[in-house]
Amino acid sequence: MALHLGLARADITPPVGIPMVGFAGRDDSTDVHDPLTATALLLVDAGDPLLLVCMDLLQLTGDTVATCRQAMAVASGVPAERIMLACAHNHYGPNVDRGEGRDVVDAYRNHLLHVLAGLAQRAAAAPVETRLGVGWGSSDIGINRRERRSDGQIVLGNNPDGPVDRDVGVARFDAPDGTPLAVLAHFACHPVCQGSRMTALSADYPGSMRQVVESLAGAPCLFLQGAGANINPIRMEHAYEPARTLGTRLGCEVARVWETIEPRESGGVAAVTEWVELPGYRYDSEANARTLRDELRQQAEKLDVPGASASARYWTQARLERVEQVVAAWSGQGTLEPIRAELQAWRIGELALTSAPGEIFNEIGRRVKQASPFRHTFFAAYANGSIGYVPVREAYPEGGYEVTHACRVDPEAGDLIVDAGVRLLGQLVS
Repeated sequence: MALHLGLARADITPPVGIPMVGFAGRDDSTDVHDPLTATALLLVDAGDPLLLVCMDLLQLTGDTVATCRQAMAVASGVPAERIMLACAHNHYGPNVDRGEGRDVVDAYRNHLLHVLAGLAQRAAAAPVETRLGVGWGSSDIGINRRERRSDGQIVLGNNPDGPVDRDVGVARFDAPDGTPLAVLAHFACHPVCQGSRMTALSADYPGSMRQVVESLAGAPCLFLQGAGANINPIRMEHAYEPARTLGTRLGCEVARVWETIEPRESGGVAAVTEWVELPGYRYDSEANARTLRDELRQQAEKLDVPGASASARYWTQARLERVEQVVAAWSGQGTLEPIRAELQAWRIGELALTSAPGEIFNEIGRRVKQASPFRHTFFAAYANGSIGYVPVREAYPEGGYEVTHACRVDPEAGDLIVDAGVRLLGQLVS
């Protein structure tokens, strides 16, 4: 049986006033600049289908992913383990599942569940025959953000000499008669063009990119975020213009590559999944853990006042709880549980796709792509859960936000993800 495709899109823009995520200490949303979307792409041959959903959201917890998958499986008949929920890591979207006790958050999460179930049902309703082609380009809109100051401290800034993934992957799906059906665009860079204080809901540069591609290709475009944990856009300002112009630049490159691709009859689809246990972050020593615990206790006390940011309180408390567990483990009064991560690998004709549920440094994603047995491999970060940052081993002694503030795994985690990702891809070789 030939490869068949189903596609559906829905608006997932939340109501104004919902808490936003992506930056600590920011106010609730005050406006909508451009809509947020979820787009479902179903691919099937003679066996069970695969269902990819790309969303303009920051991330989803593992529990939310499991709940959504189950509802989508019931609605569509696609097995839950063959569904991938991929977030763009959008910093101008809503709080979905952090549980801050706001009724609007609970209502939005329940609404999203039903929307995704409906998307799955629509995408699976009447798949049409498709042909696939893959091409590659390059974009310079991202820059390594781990800047080293004169005193040696690593800060969030610009590091033009740091490693960065400039690859732009494009998958083109056409009908047998050449009619464009869908475009899958893959790139790695934080969607933070509008800075940390923007309170207008927006899809940032991926939304602008989609508009450009869809106007030129005449088909829906899905954005698949890559391993961009240590990559920021080259422009970040309190305005929409950086998102517009950088998205336009990326979109033009996607469209250029799309024009060069000649889709052909594609082989079948296949999928494998593995749950990997990553060692929890122990902060290198008991002394380091205790020092950080004391600092966070002081921060939590300062935030325990009326009017303090709910987002800042949440992140401080979450970090404190993790460090308390680490201190207990060092002192022999508890155990530090491993961080479980679901890794998927798919084969869609000549295209391979592998995923990880976290903020993965670009060097890790590039290693998986380079070691893949397939000619074309996309690495999707922020997919099927959220385990925090996964830096490369050499970043730990350097420190910096990605290591000190939002990391839950020890230095070997990146190597374990690479090994598992390449191993899974190897299982798909026919």
